[in-house]
Amino acid sequence: MKTMTHAQALKKLAADTQVQALDEDIARLVAWAMLGNKKDPVDPTRVLPPLLQRWNCVLQAGDAVASALYRHKTAVALAILLHKYGIQDQAINARAEAGMDALNQAVALDDDFFRKTEAIKTAFLQTPPAPLKRSPAMPDHLSFYRAGDVVSLQVGAAFHVLYVHRCARTNESPVIEFYETVFDHVPTMQELEGARARGQRYNDGRERISKYSVSGMKFMPDPAAQLVLVKACVETGPDNRHLEPGVGLYTVSDIFRVQQGLGATPWPIL
Repeated sequence: MKTMTHAQALKKLAADTQVQALDEDIARLVAWAMLGNKKDPVDPTRVLPPLLQRWNCVLQAGDAVASALYRHKTAVALAILLHKYGIQDQAINARAEAGMDALNQAVALDDDFFRKTEAIKTAFLQTPPAPLKRSPAMPDHLSFYRAGDVVSLQVGAAFHVLYVHRCARTNESPVIEFYETVFDHVPTMQELEGARARGQRYNDGRERISKYSVSGMKFMPDPAAQLVLVKACVETGPDNRHLEPGVGLYTVSDIFRVQQGLGATPWPIL
């Protein structure tokens, strides 16, 4: 019997953008985790905490944010993709198995998915993954966010808000600045009226303008539901007149480092 590949199993979910976003997030984290240590298996503690901090915005969401079927597909894709990158987690696998059963019960996918369910469980949820032999390539920096976008970014129960000034390169890595105010919900533009920019305090005690060029901030709408567009084509960003000029144009970063800086669970970086 021909062995099923990860790509073949994922294709049966009929969720190409969702799978691509998850795949690129995991690849980014695994590539960082393997820096300087390409021989040992990937340490899950360097991948799962930041990954789940972002994707729990779907996995732990209510129906108003993501339907039950979308959550089930996310759990299944997550488990299969982690297996692809040499990582396995018992709790994630259990949720993925339950998700596959729920998708079948709802007849959400085709007959082929139903027939191959047990084979997928055996191959990717019940069989230990093979360790990676090489670090994955970093995903591209493509972004569908544009200058003038105001975007909510959820970290845990906190909703931070950012303004896109421009892209660092054509359609790549938006350059963002944060509003000072933090919310417990996705805010409206009315709630942001007159809001100041959040600066960065340096060792000399001065608080300066702080901007970031962010890779991994790609799809809109965001398949992880962490980023939500508040409004597009906003002419002016947060008021930063109270801040001193920044050091350099911006800090090169990615969605996970930005997330960590906003108060997510710290994770080790070589």
